[in-house]
Amino acid sequence: MSSARDASNLDGKTLRFHFSEGPMKNQAYDHTFHRDGTVEWGPEGGETTKNGNASIAKVADDVYVCSYLSDKGYTLTTTLNLDTGQLVSFASNGEDWSRHDGTVELVN
Repeated sequence: MSSARDASNLDGKTLRFHFSEGPMKNQAYDHTFHRDGTVEWGPEGGETTKNGNASIAKVADDVYVCSYLSDKGYTLTTTLNLDTGQLVSFASNGEDWSRHDGTVELVN
């Protein structure tokens, strides 16, 4: 992988997505992306689900894009700016599509 897209500094680290707009408004979820193409995600501080078909890539300094397919058939694609804390997500399941805005923080 080229260093321009290398997100290895986030491998195994937990990112908390807090949604302030959209259908998931006022909800927060923890996401931990792994180099093997999996993601563990779930409610803030709660039990997590592990899914394959996940990836995170660095776009610019402190800016990343990540995407994964959940076991329920939803795809979540998110842009993260770790410098400003801003996130923008798009969720879809082949029938419905929605935008979710909010914040992101590095938990550990």
